[in-house]
Amino acid sequence: MNVKKFVMLMMAVLLLGACGSKADDKKEKAKPASTEEKADDKKTVEADAEQKDEEKKSAKKEDDGSELNSYIKEKTGGDVKVVYTNKNPGLKHAYSEDVTIEIDEYQIVHVSNMNESAKTDFDDDNEGYVLTYKMTLDNKADEDVYYAGGVSLLSDDGGEYIIPRQHFVDRDEWLKDDSTEHASQYSKGKSFTGMNAHSMTKAQFEKLTTPTLKIDSLFLDDDVSKKLGEDAVFKLPFNEGGAKKAETTAELYQDKMVTDNIADKEIFFQKTDMKETKEIDGVKITLDGVQYANVTPTDAHADRFTNFGDGGLVALTVKTTIENGSETPFDKFLIDRKLIIDDDRGTMFNQGMLEPSYSGTFKPGDKDEFLTVFLFRKDEFDIFKKFELQIGPLKDENAKALFKEKSVSFDLPVKK
Repeated sequence: MNVKKFVMLMMAVLLLGACGSKADDKKEKAKPASTEEKADDKKTVEADAEQKDEEKKSAKKEDDGSELNSYIKEKTGGDVKVVYTNKNPGLKHAYSEDVTIEIDEYQIVHVSNMNESAKTDFDDDNEGYVLTYKMTLDNKADEDVYYAGGVSLLSDDGGEYIIPRQHFVDRDEWLKDDSTEHASQYSKGKSFTGMNAHSMTKAQFEKLTTPTLKIDSLFLDDDVSKKLGEDAVFKLPFNEGGAKKAETTAELYQDKMVTDNIADKEIFFQKTDMKETKEIDGVKITLDGVQYANVTPTDAHADRFTNFGDGGLVALTVKTTIENGSETPFDKFLIDRKLIIDDDRGTMFNQGMLEPSYSGTFKPGDKDEFLTVFLFRKDEFDIFKKFELQIGPLKDENAKALFKEKSVSFDLPVKK
C-alpha cells in the first residue's frame, strides 16, 4: 500500500470514530429513564398530589360551617347561618417585646327570624350580621398589664363605627383574668383567650370588604398615663376581595391614612431598607425607608383635603427609628420634621393629622419608630427633583430646644 492510500484510510477511520462518538452521545441522552428513576418520578408526582389533597382538606376545614359563637342563636332566638370564617388570619400585634395580642379566629354570621327584642341591635331590621373574633392576650412580662376592653371597628370608607356587642358572647368566654381583683388587670407570665362581637345591619354589611379593627393600647400599674405600646390595628377581610386588599394594605407604612381609613394609597415607589444613621449628641436617628403613593381620600374624609385642589394627591411617608442614647429626655410630639425641596425651592412641614399620635416623653434608653407624612398636589410633585428630610431640633416639654439646637438631614430617594 502506498503512503497516499494509507493516509486516506487512516482519515476515514478517524472520521467514522468521531461520528460514532456523537451518535453514542445522542443515544446516551435519549436513553430511557431507568426503573428507579421512573419510580422516583412517580413518588414525586404522588407526593405533589398528596400535598394538593392536604391543601384541599385544609381549605375545607377552614370553611366547615361550624359556629365559632353558638351563643348568638341563644341570645337572638334567630336562625344563624355562617357567612365567612377565617381560622388563621395571622394578625398579631406587639405592645412590647413581652406582651402581644393576636386574633386567633373570626367569623361572620347572618341572623334572621330573630326575637323582637333582639332587633334593637340591628336598627330594628328583621335581619342582620354579627362579627365574632377570638383573641389571645399573651403577657410574658414580669408585671401585670391592664386592658379596659376598648375596641372599635371602622368601616372601609372611614365614615362609620360598627358598634361592639359583647353581650352577644357568653360571659364565660369574655377576655378576662378571673384571678385578679380588677376587671381590667391581667397577670404577669400568663396568656388569656376570649371573644368579642359586633353587630351590623344588612346595609352596613353590604358596604364592608376590609373594615379596620382597633384594639386599645395597654397600660401599667392601673394608671392610664403609663401607656404600654400603641393601639393594635388589624384589617379584617370580610370576603375574598377584602383578603386581597388586606394583603396590599399590609405592605403600607401604617400612617393614619391606613389605620383610620382616611385615604386609599397606591405605592408607585418605595425603598424600605435604607438603614442610614446619624446622631445628635448620643441620640441616634435612623432613616429606615420611604414610600411614595398616589392617594385617594375616602368619602368620609374627602373634605379634609379640599385645600389641595381637585387634582391628584401624592403622599410621602418616611419611616425613622429614634433611640435616645443620651441622658436628656425630650418630648415626642415636639420633634421638628420638615422637607427641604430642591435645595432652595421651598420648605414643607409634615402633616400631623395623617401620622400616628405621638405623645409623652422620650426618656434615656427609649427607642421607637416614627412615621412622618408629607402631602403634595400631583401636578406640583411632578416638578420637584430633590428632597432632603431634616429632623430636629429636639425639644423638652416646654418647647425649649435641646442639644444646642442641632438637627440632622437625610437625602431621600425620589423616583417618579
